[in-house]
Amino acid sequence: MTLTDHLDIQGASGTRYRFRRVQNPSALPAEGGNFLYVKEGADGVVVIGSGASETLHQAHDLWKQAVERHGAEAIYVRLNIGRAQRLREHEDIAAENGPDMQII
Repeated sequence: MTLTDHLDIQGASGTRYRFRRVQNPSALPAEGGNFLYVKEGADGVVVIGSGASETLHQAHDLWKQAVERHGAEAIYVRLNIGRAQRLREHEDIAAENGPDMQII
């Protein structure tokens, strides 16, 4: 499976969330949102880290660590300005996908 421009990920609640791939991690927007670090696995995309942040710049700040320690190959983001909504979605996604890295 090849990493695509969009990724739909399911949370523990059964809700599916759509994320878009970031081609240049240093150009992440300053807006708040959710993010995923992913890599390709034998059975498809594997979420190795997830987070919710007031600014998606934080996903860039942790990118090197995600690559070196966890083998991340791509960052996907979901703009989500409202803090309460971001946190609910992050908890749902992390509960289902059990990523190694969880950043809030």
